[in-house]
Amino acid sequence: MPPVEMWSTATATRPSDGWVMVHRFADHLSSDFKKSSQPERVSIVWRYTGSKGLPATPEREAMDTLEDAIERLAPNRATLAIVSTGNNRRTWVYYTESASNFIEAVRSAQSHASNVSLEFETAADPGWAFHDSFVRSIRR
Repeated sequence: MPPVEMWSTATATRPSDGWVMVHRFADHLSSDFKKSSQPERVSIVWRYTGSKGLPATPEREAMDTLEDAIERLAPNRATLAIVSTGNNRRTWVYYTESASNFIEAVRSAQSHASNVSLEFETAADPGWAFHDSFVRSIRR
């Protein structure tokens, strides 16, 4: 059974210029999923130039293709927790058992999906504190 039981979305609009941030996030995890089984957080950043900070349709579709390619390799390897799009970048936040093994697999998947230069950030986060803080920050 997949660890994410329910996804939610949230948007934020910057009043000064109308730029939008769109977030998709794992809102509820399966009760039998152990966060400690995926203690390392990997953020993948795709930078682009778009209208009001959002990607043009072809670039968004390329991002979706990359995400699909990563998801095909991710079962039992990583869990997608947050996707944020806006301010001229898309960031995927995954949790995994091994950041280095996951990044290697992502680079392999990327070579088939896109030639864009991705940025990777890693951190130990065995309790998923970053994810939990993000979910708590959403106004409902």
